[in-house]
Amino acid sequence: MTVEELATHLHLTSNAIRNQLAKLVAANLAVRSGTRPGTSKPSLLYSITLEGQIRFSTLYLPVLTEFMQVAEGQCSGKQLTRFMTDTGKSLARRYPRPAGDLKRRVNAAAQLLQGFGGIVDVEKQNGSFVLRSSGCPLGALTSENKAACRVIEGLLAARLGASVRTCCDVQAEPRCCFEVSK
Repeated sequence: MTVEELATHLHLTSNAIRNQLAKLVAANLAVRSGTRPGTSKPSLLYSITLEGQIRFSTLYLPVLTEFMQVAEGQCSGKQLTRFMTDTGKSLARRYPRPAGDLKRRVNAAAQLLQGFGGIVDVEKQNGSFVLRSSGCPLGALTSENKAACRVIEGLLAARLGASVRTCCDVQAEPRCCFEVSK
C-alpha cells in the first residue's frame, strides 16, 4: 500500500504513517516494494517483510498450543520429553555455543534467555548453577503445555555442554527454572 492508502485505511495522517513506516523499515518489518503512478509523481509502495509477518502473526500460538495438546495426547511421557528436548537441541544450533568455563557459559545462556524475553538470575546452589526467571518467554504456551519447558532444557543442555534439569513453575504465571550441573 502507499502512505496515502494506509493513512486513509487507518484514519491517520500521512505524516503519522511515514513516521511509523520509517521505524518499521528500520526494524526490517516493512520494506519499500515498488512504486505506483500518482497524480503528480509516483507513490512508494510498502509491504510487510517475512520477519514482520512472523512477528505480527497471531496464529502461531494457537497452532503451537493445539499441536502440543495433540502431541501430549498421542505420545507417552518419555516420547514427548525426548521429542521436546531434541527440538531444543536442534534449536541450539541457531545460536553460537559460548566459550569458557561453566560459569561463563551459564551467564551467556542467561543472556540468551533474556534476549527471548525472560528476566534471568543466575544462582549457585549445591554445586550447580540455577537459572531462575520471574517470567517465562514461552509463558503463553507453558501454562497449558508443561512439556514446552523441555525445549528450553534441550537448548540449554546443547548450548552449555552440561546436564540441565527443568525446575520450572508452570502455574497461572509460569516462571522458568533450570538447574545446570557438570
